[in-house]
This record gives sequence, C-alpha cells and structure tokens, in this order.
Amino acid sequence: MKVSRVKRQTVKKRTTASISRGPRVLSEIRLLIDSARGHVAVAANLSMVNLYWNIGRIITEDIQKNPERASYGDQLVEDLGKQLTTDYGRGFSARNLWDMKRFFGDFKILQAPPAESLGEGQPLQPTSRLPKILRAAPAESGDVITIDLRRHYHLGWTHYRSLMGLSDFQKRVFYFQQAATERWSTRELDRRIAGALFERVALSRDTRKLVALERKKGAPETVQYEDLFKDPYVLDFLGLKGAYSERDLESAIIHNLEQFLSELGSEFCFIARQYPMRIDDADYFLDLLFFHRGLHCLVAVDLKLGTFTAADKGQMDLYLAWLKEHEWREGENEPVGLILCSSKTRQHVELLLRHGPHKMQVSEYVTKLPPKKLLEERLRIYSTLLGSKEEVQKT
Repeated sequence: MKVSRVKRQTVKKRTTASISRGPRVLSEIRLLIDSARGHVAVAANLSMVNLYWNIGRIITEDIQKNPERASYGDQLVEDLGKQLTTDYGRGFSARNLWDMKRFFGDFKILQAPPAESLGEGQPLQPTSRLPKILRAAPAESGDVITIDLRRHYHLGWTHYRSLMGLSDFQKRVFYFQQAATERWSTRELDRRIAGALFERVALSRDTRKLVALERKKGAPETVQYEDLFKDPYVLDFLGLKGAYSERDLESAIIHNLEQFLSELGSEFCFIARQYPMRIDDADYFLDLLFFHRGLHCLVAVDLKLGTFTAADKGQMDLYLAWLKEHEWREGENEPVGLILCSSKTRQHVELLLRHGPHKMQVSEYVTKLPPKKLLEERLRIYSTLLGSKEEVQKT
C-alpha cells in the first residue's frame, strides 16, 4: 500500500513538472517556427521585388534600343507574356509585364538587402538565398521613389501595385512612406487610400487630433457606414470655377460620374439623380441616390453649397423616412444618408447627429487642394506627429 502511494506521488511530481515546463517549451518552439516562417516570407518578398524590378529594367532597356519602331514595345511584351505564361504561369502575363516595366520606371532600388540584421530587434534574414540580380538603378528623377531594402523589406509586390495605381506623385510618396513606417499590410494600405487619408491630412485644421484618431483606428471587422464615408471629399475633377449653384454642382458630378464614383469608393452603384418623392401634395427631389453592395442598403446623397444646418438634417431625415417606407426591400439594411456641404461646424454636426431615427454622415467637399507648399508642410507635420507618441499623448 505504501509502495503504491509512493509510485502515485512520483508520477504526480513528474506530471506536474512536465506541465510546468510545457508552456515554456511550447513558446520556444512557436518562436522558432514563426521566426523560420518569417525568414522565408521576407526572403520570398525581397526576391519577388528584385525580380520584377529587373524584369521591368530588361524590358525598358530593350525597348529603348528600338525607338524607331513605334509598335516594337507592344509586340515584345505581348510575345514575352505568351511565352513566359506557358513556361512559368499567369504571373508573367503581358499585363503583369507592363506593371513590372512601370515599376522600374516609378521606383529605384537603392541597394541589395544586406547580410546583417535588417533593423533593431529584427532577426537575421536569409539573404544569402536571394539571387544577386540587382543592376544599376535608373537615372535620378523627380518622379521616382527610392526603395531601401534595409528599411522597406516588408513591402511586397502587392504594395507596389497599389501605389502604382496612384497617378499623383506626391500622394504616392505619402502612402509609400506611411506604409513603410507604420508597416501596413496591403489590405490596410488599400483601406487608407480608399479612406482618403492623404486628402484628410492635407485639409485638416487640427493635425494633432487627426493623428490621435488615426492611431486609434484598427481594421474594421465589419463594414460600417461611419467607416464608409470620407471627410472631406475632393472634387477637383469637376472643373467648377467662380460662383456656381447646387444644380451646377450636381450636373458636374453626373457629367464626371465615373470619377465621382471613384472618389466615393468601391461598391457604390448609381441609381438616379433628382429622385422624386411625393409626400402629401408636395414634390421633393433627392439630388443623388446610390446603392452600396457592402452595406447592402440605399445611400441618399444631398448636395449643399453653404454650411450645414439643422434644416439640412431635417430634410435628410425626411428623405430617409420616405425611402424606408417606399423603397426599402426585404433583406436590405436601412437606408443611410450622406450630406455633402461646402463647410460645417463641429457642434452643429455632433448635436444634430447624436440622436435621431436615421443613420447619416455630414462631410465637406472641396473643389481644389491647397497650394503645394502648404500641402507639403501639412504632410510633413502629420508624419512627424505620427512618429511621436509624446505629441499624440498631449492631445
């Protein structure tokens, strides 16, 4: 009996010791696995960026050798795309080859990744496995962004494709710097671009407050109407000058509907302008009506030239109540409203929208950005404050 008790106590001690060591051992193994996977991911990332940049270089240099043949480049890329797709898959289609050529023209790789650590607290990267394919960078240009692989190693090809979609060079530089500094994923980069962070920084009257808000933001788990709408909207493509009316604004938007939809964001579907609503014996007309696939609801847009007022809120409530009564279909979410005005005051917006039967957003619109010098200064201040936790904590 005593022997049995001793055996049980011994087994219990061994089990307890095993359990106490288990979490530590598991943690160490997980760290090794994650580190190894990180090495592979970084190596693959850098290899792909290097490879695509050099493919773009080779294509560009060959086309430049045949300037007298106007169609030479098109035919070259088309032929290369067919052959490389057969040999290596769809990642080397003609369309992707054109992206690589543009990548070479828009970016300059400063140097190959070093063999040592890529930064404080970062593990050694397996750069010895990377092909040494870097050649001389393209000539300096005011419209070329420099990639330093020691600092930008976590930016992948998908990041650069998103950045190349930005035609404005200053905007592209801003998002490149923010993605590199804040280590955004491609999804986060696309979300910030869709949320018009560049324009909001450029037009912000309180940069510190904007920085504090951006630091609190995380990737939304679900689509919410507050995250959907921007503030402000930049409508510089409308070409409006001097004095203009709300009807002029609406007509310019319809005339430039494709660009307006791009500014609104993805998944907006245009339904109608001057959408009629009959209430008692009065006729009302909503400026613009959209449907948003992500929100799965109607979006009413009302355009205002002046400052947002209580009457504007009341009018939108009327529109949304009518849409909910007559156009709301089974399975859809309730309609939401967007009031676009040339200016607004904070307390009016907060008090009027805090309580109410409907969901709506009040956003400003601008028809032109501030002067370039002022824009550069605001972007510089934003980047400085974003990197300073002390400054943000003061807000």
